[in-house]
Amino acid sequence: MLFLKGVATRSVSKYTLLIVWILVLIFTNVGFATQDLGVYVDRLEDPEKTDKCRYCGRHIKAGNIHKDAERIIMNRLKEGLIEKGVGYVEGKERARYINVLIYRFEERRGGNFAAEKPAGVGFHMHLIEDNNVIRVFVFDEDQQALSENVLNIGKFFRRGGKWLTADKLSEEGIKAGLDYLLENIY
Repeated sequence: MLFLKGVATRSVSKYTLLIVWILVLIFTNVGFATQDLGVYVDRLEDPEKTDKCRYCGRHIKAGNIHKDAERIIMNRLKEGLIEKGVGYVEGKERARYINVLIYRFEERRGGNFAAEKPAGVGFHMHLIEDNNVIRVFVFDEDQQALSENVLNIGKFFRRGGKWLTADKLSEEGIKAGLDYLLENIY
């Protein structure tokens, strides 16, 4: 009988520790989840009629937008936040969220080393808190040949002397945008 009493006491204490551990994990995750950053990506609705961003009012150089642009940008945004160790939730229901407005996402025509037309990407990244635009990052780039602009020699070598896809070009923009928007915040 004494033996069974000891086993029961040990079992209860193990279960108690397990329950306490689960509760700590739940409350820790809930606390973290409230600090998650919302992420929302949309595209310019009518590029021919709009020349200003509907969020920040800055001028935009609208162009063609690839049909998968939102998905590509959202994936790059999520990857960038994960690299920075920032939790995120899709949507703009948070007090603080990043909104990306895509107004140009044009794929290159050609290959890595010879392009008939280079890729071009344009978007605004907005850090929005309590429905106010706190910071804005603008990325608007058409890749250029080194012969067109020698000042881009650093980019040329960093990119391995290749013509990038719009996806890779947007990845550069998202990383730079996250560095700027999240500076001194996380």
